[in-house]
Amino acid sequence: MKHLYFSIITVLIATITFAQDSSFDYSRPGKYHQLLANLEGSWTFKGRRFPLEADSNKVRFDLFGTHVWKSFADGRYFIIDMTFGDEAHKIQMPVQNGKIKEVVGKGVMIMGYDNVKKKFVQAYITNHIGSDIVYAEGDYDSTTNTITLNFEQELAPEMKDKIRELFIFHDRDHYTLEYYHEQNGEYVKDTEVNCTRVKDR
Repeated sequence: MKHLYFSIITVLIATITFAQDSSFDYSRPGKYHQLLANLEGSWTFKGRRFPLEADSNKVRFDLFGTHVWKSFADGRYFIIDMTFGDEAHKIQMPVQNGKIKEVVGKGVMIMGYDNVKKKFVQAYITNHIGSDIVYAEGDYDSTTNTITLNFEQELAPEMKDKIRELFIFHDRDHYTLEYYHEQNGEYVKDTEVNCTRVKDR
């Protein structure tokens, strides 16, 4: 009985000590998590892909789709389910037998804010080209309402691509994504996507 009593006291002390540990504070969502929380809900998007040529106004092709923002872990992270195109507008996807098949584009992104690093963090997978998980980190500029994320992607051996993503907030119902690829030491915009909230009727 004395041994059981001692064990219970030990566990209680450890629990209280852990609960008072300041590391708990770093798990709490803050103002930057709220910035992402404002995007919860359904969205549509329309965009354009440009050739990787500086100052080019040409459009390679248009793109469109939908995505849904959902809170996870009490607002510490957000999961974004994305659909590109529809049954009438599919993308070409390479498969394991070396051939190509047409599919509706799908992607899943996890986004949050790392309180320790003081960085926005993002992980992304897609059913298009590549087998990697893209991981990006970035900062928020309150003067331009923009999160700037940077990452490196390697879709094939020795084919590394440095990419910069701008996450530009306009208001609660609109934001824009811009993607820039590094070319000869400069970042050239190759994608622009405008997102609009789907409002309840």
